[in-house]
Amino acid sequence: MKLKTTIILLIVAAIGISYVFLYERKQLPHEEWERLQKKVIPDFKSSLIKKIELNNESGKIVLEKSGDDYWYIVEPQKLRADNSEVNSILSEFEFMNKVGSFKKEGEKPFDLKDYGLDVPKTSITMFTNIPAKTDKIQVTGPRDKYTVFVGQKLAAGDNVYLKLDTSDEVVVVPGTLHSKANKGVLDLRSKWVFTFDKEAVDSLQIKTKEYNVVCNRKGVFWRLIEPINDLADLEKIKEIIGKLKNLQIDSADFLPDTSDLAKYGLDNPRYTVAINEKGASQSVIFGHSLDNKVYVKRTDEPTIFFLKDPILVDLSKKPNDLRDKKVVRFEAIGTYGINKLEIKTPTDLVAIEKSLELDWKITKPINIYADQDTVKNFIEKIKVLEIEDFVSDKPTDLSVYGLKDPVFEISVTKEEDKELAKFYVGNKLPDGTKCYVKRVGEEPVYTVPTAEFYDKIENVLLTFRDRLVIDFDKDLAKKLVIEKPDRTFVCDITNKKDEEGQILWELSKPVQTIADTNVINQIIWDLSFFKAENYVTKAPKDLKAFGLDDPGIKVSVTYEKVAEQPSGKSDKQKEEKPGHLVKEKEPLEKTVETRTLLIGKKTMEGDKANSYCMMSDRDLVFELSWPKIRNFDAELVPTRISHFERSDVRKLVLGYADRS
Repeated sequence: MKLKTTIILLIVAAIGISYVFLYERKQLPHEEWERLQKKVIPDFKSSLIKKIELNNESGKIVLEKSGDDYWYIVEPQKLRADNSEVNSILSEFEFMNKVGSFKKEGEKPFDLKDYGLDVPKTSITMFTNIPAKTDKIQVTGPRDKYTVFVGQKLAAGDNVYLKLDTSDEVVVVPGTLHSKANKGVLDLRSKWVFTFDKEAVDSLQIKTKEYNVVCNRKGVFWRLIEPINDLADLEKIKEIIGKLKNLQIDSADFLPDTSDLAKYGLDNPRYTVAINEKGASQSVIFGHSLDNKVYVKRTDEPTIFFLKDPILVDLSKKPNDLRDKKVVRFEAIGTYGINKLEIKTPTDLVAIEKSLELDWKITKPINIYADQDTVKNFIEKIKVLEIEDFVSDKPTDLSVYGLKDPVFEISVTKEEDKELAKFYVGNKLPDGTKCYVKRVGEEPVYTVPTAEFYDKIENVLLTFRDRLVIDFDKDLAKKLVIEKPDRTFVCDITNKKDEEGQILWELSKPVQTIADTNVINQIIWDLSFFKAENYVTKAPKDLKAFGLDDPGIKVSVTYEKVAEQPSGKSDKQKEEKPGHLVKEKEPLEKTVETRTLLIGKKTMEGDKANSYCMMSDRDLVFELSWPKIRNFDAELVPTRISHFERSDVRKLVLGYADRS
C-alpha cells in the first residue's frame, strides 16, 4: 500500500512539474524561452548573491557581501576581497551558456567519474537572501542557493565539465570557469591598500613620531584641526588622498610571515594614516624601509606587505606644509559674478560696485567711475595672494601687527550680496616688502608680499578712480598749442589734405608753415584717449614739489564736443512707432572745449623716467610715461626739405663754393 501511494504521489508531482514547465513556456516568447534553455542556470542573478563558499585545491574560501556592496573574505582570514574578481566569477554563471550536455539515458553507461565529478575537487556554493522553500518543488525563479561542481577539462579543447546539485545532467561549459573557480586567497583578495570614494572622505589623519596631523572636510574646503587650527591647502589634501587611493600592492609583495610586528618596525610605526568615510575608518601603518620599499600593514587585516616608498614624501609633510597658503579662496572666472569690492580704511569705507552696464564704479564715499583694469587686476591679485610666513597661530596682542584695529579691511561680494571673502590687513614690516594679514573669524596672523597689493590700498580713491583724463573724437580736434620755455607752437586744422589724404595742420607760431603731419597726428591721438599712468595726490598744497608751479611744457587741445540727450519719449511710445520713425537720441549743438595738460618735473633721474602732470582745470597730480612726454616735446616744424621718389632721380648736382 505504501509503495502504491508513493508511486501515485510521484506521478502527481511529475504532472504538476510538467504543467508548470509547459505553462511557463507558453507565457514566454519563443525566442526568450529558447535562450533560457541554453543557460546553465537560467534564473541566476549576480546581484542577488550575498555569500559564496568556494572549495578547491587551495582550500575553503568563504566570501560575504557587506551592506555597502563590497565583498569580504571571511575564511580562512578576514580580508577585503577584490570586487572585480568576485563579480567576474558571478558574471560567469549569470551569462554562461551550455556548449553541450550528457545525462543517463536508458541502459547506456553513465559514470560521473568519467567527467571528474564523482568526487569533484572544485565546488562553489552561492547563497542569496531568498528564503528556502523546503516544502515545495521549485521549478522557476531565483533560489536560496546554487551549488555548482566543476569537473575536469575535456581531452580536446579548453572546455570543462560542470554539474549542478539540483540536476543529474553533466554540462559542458567554456574553460574560463575552470580558472576562475580555482582561484586562491591571494587571487581573490584586494590589492588596494585603501578602499574609499575620494569625494566621500571627510577626515584624514597622518600621525608621525613628531606630529599628529588631523584634517576634516568642511563643505568643499578642508581644515586642519590638529596640531593647529587653520584652513588646509585644498589641492595638497586632495593630492594626498588621491595618492593614498591609488596605492596598490603587487601580488609578490605580500609577506608570508606576519607574526612579528617589531621585526618590520610596525609595533611602533613611523607613520599611521587613517581615512574616515561616512563614519567608517581605515588605518594603515608604515614601518621600516628596505631598499626602495617600506613595510606596511592595514590595522584591520593580518598580513604585512611592501609598498614603494615615494608615498613617504607626502606623509612626511609638516603641518605648515599642509596649511592653505591662499589668504582667501573664492571661485570666479575673472570678475564674472563678482558684484562689489569694499576696502575699509581708517578714515573711509570705499565701495566699488559693478553697474548694470557691467562697468565698475566707486559708489562710496563719492560717486565716480573706477578704472576698470585696476579693479579687475586687484581682484585677481586677491585671488592669488599667498601667505609667506605663518607668524603666530594664537597671538595674544594683535596691536603689534596693526590688526587690533585693522589698518584695512577688504571684502569681495558676489551677486545677491553674498560675501565671498573678507580679511584684515595690518602694518607693513620694516623693510616694506611684506605686511601682516589675518582672516576674519580666524586666529592666526600671516605675512604676504606688499608688491602690487599694499600700495593699491594706501590711497584707495586715487588708485581705483578712472585714469581716463581726456576723451574726445580725434577727428573733431581743431587747435593744438604747445608752450615750451623757449617757444610756443600754435597749430590750427585746415581743410586741406596732403598727397596721402591726411588733413593738414597749419603752424602760426613760431613760424607760419604747414606742421609736421605725423607728429601732429600722434599728439592728437595720444590726447584723444588720454590716460594717466597712476594718480599721485589730490589737491597738493605745494605744486613746486612736482614742478607744476612753473610747468616745463603746457599742451592745450581744442576740440568740438557733441552732446546727446534722450528723445524724451517713453519706451511704450517708441514701441508703438515703426522702427524707422523712432529717434533714440537727438544731437545738440556742438560746443567747443579746451583742455590743458601741465607737465612738471621727472619722478626720478634718468631719460626714461615718468613725469608729474596735472590738468589745469583739475586738482589731481598724476604720472605720465616718458614716451608720451617725448611725443609732446617733439618738433612740430617740418624737418623734411624735399620729397621725391628715389627711383625717379635721373641727375644729382652738388654745388660747392669753389667747384660744382
